[in-house]
Amino acid sequence: MKKKRFDFNFRPLRINVSFSVDGSVPDRQTYDADSNEYTPDYTVTPAIIQPNVSRMDKDEILLPGRINQYLTNVRWYEIVGGVKTLIASNNASYEITTSGDNAGRIKVKKNAAQSIPITLQFYGEYIDTRTNQLHIIQGTNQIFCDNSTAYMPVLSLNAADTTIYNPLSDADTQTVTASLKLGTDECPTDKRLFVWEKWNPNDLVWAVVGAETTLDYDVTVSTDGVSCTVNRSLMGADLYLRCRAKYDINGNPGSVALGDASPCKVISFVRRLPKFEFDYFGVPTNIPADLMAVAPFAKIWNANGDLPIPERELLALWYIATNQASGSLSYNLVAQGMNPTIPTAALSQIYGAVIGLDVIDIGPVAAMEDGNGVVFEDGDGNVLLIH
Repeated sequence: MKKKRFDFNFRPLRINVSFSVDGSVPDRQTYDADSNEYTPDYTVTPAIIQPNVSRMDKDEILLPGRINQYLTNVRWYEIVGGVKTLIASNNASYEITTSGDNAGRIKVKKNAAQSIPITLQFYGEYIDTRTNQLHIIQGTNQIFCDNSTAYMPVLSLNAADTTIYNPLSDADTQTVTASLKLGTDECPTDKRLFVWEKWNPNDLVWAVVGAETTLDYDVTVSTDGVSCTVNRSLMGADLYLRCRAKYDINGNPGSVALGDASPCKVISFVRRLPKFEFDYFGVPTNIPADLMAVAPFAKIWNANGDLPIPERELLALWYIATNQASGSLSYNLVAQGMNPTIPTAALSQIYGAVIGLDVIDIGPVAAMEDGNGVVFEDGDGNVLLIH
């Protein structure tokens, strides 16, 4: 008996984690030194922080969406003044939910010291049931306490926390504009300065857009610094953008040092192709004996109809196999593209042949590195972008 082994080749599971405040109590408080009062007072009304963990399976075996109920070994750490401490179950200052739909939820029952934020670090584990791979999930959320005797500027961006980019139909560029307000009024332009930063996943640091150490071919900051344009077609699989603001009531924002208490907003962009269908046409039922090739054409569509330029993100792969009376067929790759020319040499005189079509995502455009972490460049030092 002849045996052949086959294995499943699953694509990596994408795990995302974000944090939200559950309820009306914010994760930022103020302290009035005159009255010795916190607003809100977490010892009276706790702040509730909910980590939201989700998955996306490109093989579409596992359903996408929230997976908090499947997390194990859920725990939190408290970081104050650089000291990291595990929050035990008997810690009266916190209450942690370790299982169920809200696994990871933490109630904060203590107040932060003024200008010394409490950093809460979340930890959880998730097992990919397709491969039994263990995923470690981590993220941080901070509790700030501001001086209520002075207004704290609030930074906002005109973009969602997470933007899903569909390269088949969405515009390539998106401009994000920053706003810094004191109460309901926009801060005077001479008293505020925006700093845009891009997350470097290799070095695990934020790098200022425009700095020499930043690969920022996919982001451009406006001359006045108020907006940043993201070219999503060049960002790769995802991009994380942070905007921080310097504010000085005396009109010298450039002298202000950025820190954990600085107004800050982080947003992300994620490339995601929606589900699509495909088929091919143009192959005659009966092929004349002297016909040397056939010229089929592929069609690709989704819920909105035919894709106008599918070749930009998708690649059609054509296969052919000599047909036979019984047994499995052996397919060989013979062409690529939407309108190929396929030779008929593989046809059996009796049983003919079978043509197969597959369509794959060719992936995002991005800079690539060699094994030493050096980015590929041309002879003039320009970064090479590779599909």
